[in-house]
Amino acid sequence: MKIRHACFSLLLVLITLAMTAPLMAGEGTAEGTLTVGGEPFALKYAYALAREGVFDSTKEDIVVILSDVPLDPEVLQDQFARRKMEKEGKLHAVEATIDSQKQLINVAARHEAFKVPNSAGSTEDVFEAAVFEAGRIEGRIFRKSPGMSFEDIPFTYDVTFKAS
Repeated sequence: MKIRHACFSLLLVLITLAMTAPLMAGEGTAEGTLTVGGEPFALKYAYALAREGVFDSTKEDIVVILSDVPLDPEVLQDQFARRKMEKEGKLHAVEATIDSQKQLINVAARHEAFKVPNSAGSTEDVFEAAVFEAGRIEGRIFRKSPGMSFEDIPFTYDVTFKAS
């Protein structure tokens, strides 16, 4: 009897995990483009990850990844895996870190033309929140004017997104 109860409990846990796994991945939708050197890339996928706050460890920052390809959970958790995909031309993306006050504190544009990672924060980078609540973020991330990479390659982005 105890074995049957334990097996049933384990089955319930596995079913619950299987049903919630897509939610934990934070996959959502994006609509917009990353344009590098005049070449546009459609960004269709949005992911949101909670991280310890960069400037305040008692609060969470949200890392939003807007990409042209779907990303596995392992790749979402590993910035070096994303960098490898970027170098191989398999990933074009915008990654933004947003603090608990809805302030955009860092943005990285990912493209194989960037030999040096292109990451910074600027008043030209803007996040407009539509929804910013526990478990859900929606909005728009864009540049007011084109930026220039370390290799003098112009880039810009403008993306609306929804992610959990």
